[in-house]
Amino acid sequence: MENKNQVSTEMGLPLESEPFFEKIKVDKWDKIFAAAYLFLGYVLWKTGQYDSFFNISGFVILYIAVVSLYCFVKGFHINGEKIFWSIILLGVGIPYGYYSIMPLTQLGMLAVVGAYWTLVMTDALVLDGKTSSWVLLDVWYALIILPFSNFLCQIRVLLQSLFSKTQKRTGAMVLLGIGISLPVLVIILPVLSQADAGFSRMLKSLLGNIFDGGLFLQLCIEIPIMLILSSLMFGTVYGGIYQRNIEKDLCKEHREISGEGLHIIPDVAVYTFAGIIGFTYILFIAFQAKYLFSACAGILPESFTYAEYARQGFFELCGITAFNVLLLLFMNTFTKTITRENKVLSVINIAFSAVTILLLITAMSKLGMYIAAYGFTIKRIQAGVFMIWLFLVLFMIIWHQKRKIPLVRWAVFSGAVLFTLLCILPLEAMLS
Repeated sequence: MENKNQVSTEMGLPLESEPFFEKIKVDKWDKIFAAAYLFLGYVLWKTGQYDSFFNISGFVILYIAVVSLYCFVKGFHINGEKIFWSIILLGVGIPYGYYSIMPLTQLGMLAVVGAYWTLVMTDALVLDGKTSSWVLLDVWYALIILPFSNFLCQIRVLLQSLFSKTQKRTGAMVLLGIGISLPVLVIILPVLSQADAGFSRMLKSLLGNIFDGGLFLQLCIEIPIMLILSSLMFGTVYGGIYQRNIEKDLCKEHREISGEGLHIIPDVAVYTFAGIIGFTYILFIAFQAKYLFSACAGILPESFTYAEYARQGFFELCGITAFNVLLLLFMNTFTKTITRENKVLSVINIAFSAVTILLLITAMSKLGMYIAAYGFTIKRIQAGVFMIWLFLVLFMIIWHQKRKIPLVRWAVFSGAVLFTLLCILPLEAMLS
């Protein structure tokens, strides 16, 4: 594995950190798949230009097939993690070719999952090749670092295959032959055109299609785009296979053990912070108890319609819930004493999670009353699924205080499954 190559940056963008003509690790399979990725880049460019199965759906299947075959011949083995993310990628990608209730969100998630899946297949995730609390770092590597820092790897592999020691002389002779033939063709083609009218018409038609028919301009546009797309995709998979520009030492310094992280804030400061925030929530619930929990009893407050009651404060409560999850992550990551040794922090985690669940129940009750009055819509289903995922995460946090579990890993898995279900299920047909 190549760990010596580091990411150099200029203006914040990752660049190749070694001379272009310095040889990199290449075997016969790298050469074959570097060429195959040229076709993959062309297919990606053409994706979406035709209203058929071979748009996003076809490309996803082709991409999975190419990457899986590449990893197989390079000696990578299948495990449960790879199967799971393959199913998620298929579940997000294939339905997009037929319908989507959230096209932009689904397309963006498809790009994230596709890049992340490539790292999963090449065992390149930063912590033991598994989804972990370093998932955001893994996504950063998959989407930004590996594609751009290994951008020139494809062309370098192809050039090394064309100009290896055994083929260098042959390649040079071929180029010499092409160079010699060009001036000769300039001389003989006009003569042959004058000698035969049919040949002259064929030559004029060919040159006309190339230069007057727009083919030349089309090729000038498509070839660079194809090279850029294929280089980015190949850079990700090649970087994953050879561990190029992946820094795993960071995880060794701050290894994930039952919630360990960057523990730099004194415990008392975290306790004070949690107490102030918690007291604020208690005051809010105490003053608004009748209004907040009337939805749980199915009672509509006076002077409110169902729509007004459901909308007022709903998104704010969902936002507070999501924010509380981030607060819990912050406290558990930065408090000086790690979670498994900090009983006070465990109590704070349970209390915060319980209060957040209470707020989430009120938001869901409002949504339930609104649905009971006006029925389901796509947006209401999406909001409901998001709240279900928040419930799951909060219960995981409470469970984590009693039994140490891979919290972030399970949260990511559950979120991926719920999002994929939204992509797969024909909700519009079910609601019509």
